[in-house]
Amino acid sequence: MNWTPDTVRRLVLDMLAGLLGLPPGGITAGADLYRDMGVDSITRLELAARLNEFFGLFNSAANHYLLADTLLDNWVQKIIHARQESDEFITFRTSGTGGSSRAVRHRLTDLLAEARFWSDYLPQPNQVVSLVGGQHIYGFMFTVLLPHVWARPVLPFAQSGTTALVAGVLVVGTPFMWEYLLRSVGAGQLRQCSGVTSTAPMAPDLAQQLIGAGVELTEVYGSSETAGIAYRHHPDQPFTLLPYHTLLPDSDPMVIRRTDTNECYTLPDRVDQPAPRQLRVLGRRDEAVAIAGVNVYPDHIRQVVLACPLVADCDIHAKGDGGTVQLYGAVRLRHNSAANQEACRQWLHDHLTAPEIPRHLYLY
Repeated sequence: MNWTPDTVRRLVLDMLAGLLGLPPGGITAGADLYRDMGVDSITRLELAARLNEFFGLFNSAANHYLLADTLLDNWVQKIIHARQESDEFITFRTSGTGGSSRAVRHRLTDLLAEARFWSDYLPQPNQVVSLVGGQHIYGFMFTVLLPHVWARPVLPFAQSGTTALVAGVLVVGTPFMWEYLLRSVGAGQLRQCSGVTSTAPMAPDLAQQLIGAGVELTEVYGSSETAGIAYRHHPDQPFTLLPYHTLLPDSDPMVIRRTDTNECYTLPDRVDQPAPRQLRVLGRRDEAVAIAGVNVYPDHIRQVVLACPLVADCDIHAKGDGGTVQLYGAVRLRHNSAANQEACRQWLHDHLTAPEIPRHLYLY
């Protein structure tokens, strides 16, 4: 693959944004990570470790020791040199929220095969507008590999804004970001775009609004372990398997086989099969729920909340609200007071990630 400085720079900054809990941003050429961007030594160490794992930098003999300096473009050049020497694998990391995060390695040739399918299946746009980070497999597929196959430019929405939402554009987002777009810019601005969504089920109401606004929407079902599995264009439809995937009959949990590589994967969800090339997703097998595209575990959250010294008991549950899953929490304090409520809320913010904090939280 031809790794360009712009592509690698965007991946480094997306990785940094994910590390800091920020949305993916624009490209900053010539920046110093410490002097210009305020990235301290601990954050640089974690960022370098993530980039080493993602790009497989220590699989080559190239001079790629990122921590030798703080210049962003020097990091970019070291990564490019390493990939020129060894370009076989890319490693993604599962979210691990409430569970164990783990590395998942994919052959780049397998990912490119999927990108070529999408390049033939989707209408070729003039450019791709990204609202997702390229360090995750969905963002990597649709904002790195697919534009590479198409030879089309990529614009981060944070850099381009609404001026990029013009005819002939493919917008890549998550259900959370599509809802943000719809509420922020309105249906009229999106009418001329096509779009892709993944990482979590899209609420039927939201999908209907986007489709009604004229967005040519494709919802992709997949995971970090499997890459893309299936797709659909309407929430009432089942998903259609990608052409090289097949479901193994009588497997429980359901197993999918990739016919071009003969590799088999266990699906993370319970599914049924209304037709040989179709599937419906019934729900997670591991009781995880997706909040803003991140898998969280209500039972784990409950255990964390109960560890707060101010808490006597609590109940955490997920509930669909208009098709969008949200977390609800009822927390009984040992001694209820305004001061204890504020202290408890601060404790939760210190011990839970943003997607794990219930959006509807009642303390009493």
